[in-house]
Amino acid sequence: MEDIKEIERYIEKKWFKNHVATLSETDCATILDWSAPGTNKYSVRYIFAGCNLYVSGDIGDAIFNLTWRATIESFDDIELGYLLGKLSCHSRERWHFDEELAIKELNEWYEDATYGVRGDKGEYLQELDSVKANVNGIIQEVSNHKEFELHLFNYYMDNTFDYIDSETFAMFSDFGKKLPNEFVAYLLGIKLAMSQLSEAKKGESVT
Repeated sequence: MEDIKEIERYIEKKWFKNHVATLSETDCATILDWSAPGTNKYSVRYIFAGCNLYVSGDIGDAIFNLTWRATIESFDDIELGYLLGKLSCHSRERWHFDEELAIKELNEWYEDATYGVRGDKGEYLQELDSVKANVNGIIQEVSNHKEFELHLFNYYMDNTFDYIDSETFAMFSDFGKKLPNEFVAYLLGIKLAMSQLSEAKKGESVT
């Protein structure tokens, strides 16, 4: 998986460069609008209500069911992986499928699995060669991660393997898996907006 910090730097520079945080309150929720003036591009609206976070806007919609009261400040020390564990609904694909990465990871698996037995004409190597060729074909055939998982499952169920088990196929299903930038941006937007609001508040107190 790509380095999250690298993705965050890209999003901050390319998506959120000119964004301004606007905060409003209702009787039952806090609303944070995070957008660049004059455009809806990459705009995000966050609604903090009870133990729920609602996200909507140009980069997709999502609902997070939290185990704490949702406030802007409550996300200060929250890590992305932990937050994504609270994701209950989303409009965008959960995972992006990277064909090039999947082939690279398949080749790495094959190199490890055949270490010390290359050149052998035995059944073990024959089975691994066959599996590699078929999984490689599946990778090039599909267009998203859900399709990849489904094709892998069908391939495993329709064939008999002597040396490869379900755990290996479960590992295959993670090949090519990339977290879409949108999911990284959901949390990053809150933290950047919180920082901006905090700096603005400090400026007000000075003046």
